[in-house]
Amino acid sequence: MPVIYFNKKKMVKFTAVAVCAALLIGMCFLIGSERKGAVREFATCDEIGRYFTEVSDIKSRVEFLKQFGIEIYKKSEKKDTITIPNTFNVTYKYYNKLQKDAGLDLEMFKGCEVERAVYKMKTGGNVTLLIYKGHVIAGHIESGIYGQTYRPLQVEG
Repeated sequence: MPVIYFNKKKMVKFTAVAVCAALLIGMCFLIGSERKGAVREFATCDEIGRYFTEVSDIKSRVEFLKQFGIEIYKKSEKKDTITIPNTFNVTYKYYNKLQKDAGLDLEMFKGCEVERAVYKMKTGGNVTLLIYKGHVIAGHIESGIYGQTYRPLQVEG
């Protein structure tokens, strides 16, 4: 087996390469935590602060919406599946701005198939949640009147 001898110059180069490799691996790990389709346990918005996003069943969905002061009729649930487009048009750019107002962001879910769940609110109108892997990734409130704009998830009142 050959023996490799390092002189001081080679050792400095080897150390520099090793440090760069370690930094690169660390950066990949950090970037990977914000990879496509990565769900977050919590989100934050100015209105209510930090809130949880997990909604694995109807009970947790009711609790999620209560964080915003929204009460729903549980039996009003209507679900289907949609795909977030890979490229956002004007409508999706506007919609994502609403999500950012509520501490959410659809950018990482481009191309992902997600569940859409719509509920009738006890105060009137509807609330829609987009759910990916058991976590809310987007949502909005609508009055139910055709042509009226969506509102971000926010405290009702």
